Amino acid sequence: MNTGAAVGPVEEREGGAAGDGRRVQVLLGVGVALALVVGAWFLAGGSAGLAGLGTGGVNQRLLPKVGQPAPDFATHDLLGRTVNLSDYRGRPVWLMFWGSWCPPCRAEFPDVQRAYQQLEPEGVALLGVSLDEPPLAAAEYAMRNGATFTVLSDPGRSDTGGAYPILNFPTHIFIDADGVVRSIVLEDMSEERALREAGALLPGGEGASS
Repeated sequence: MNTGAAVGPVEEREGGAAGDGRRVQVLLGVGVALALVVGAWFLAGGSAGLAGLGTGGVNQRLLPKVGQPAPDFATHDLLGRTVNLSDYRGRPVWLMFWGSWCPPCRAEFPDVQRAYQQLEPEGVALLGVSLDEPPLAAAEYAMRNGATFTVLSDPGRSDTGGAYPILNFPTHIFIDADGVVRSIVLEDMSEERALREAGALLPGGEGASS
């Protein structure tokens, strides 16, 4: 009799169909979960660092406001020494948040250095706070590119993240000698723009737009 022989292939086909169905369900489940995670990331502002390059995204709303005192922070330079923003009270400060891993930050670096060379004799302090990278990575990049300004390092954002939740790279904040934020630039910096923004912090300087 052929009855027994015929049962095997039928069951195998049914089992294969069931297995395919389970695989489809698993893939659909993974896809839905991934979509939920991505959606939550966007709702939480996680895309601001990408879409915000050059525009700032939601970063403008989270940062200290122009006309308000710049919040103090304490972090470390590349030699491990503690540096406070308030240490520079009485001097105009150009506060830059950057990373050697950030393409726009690398692109602007020569302009930043050239501008600083002209601003330093005027008493402007430039603090370049490296985020999301080891201090050695920031030190190596800064040294290789001839940086003469003060490079600080806050790799985990534990020192600056509360007061300065940076989502856009680079971020430039110009603070006057009284410690008040005067302008914010959420895009890569040109030498000319830096001289204009920082020059507005000096006695007799004209106000710069944020």
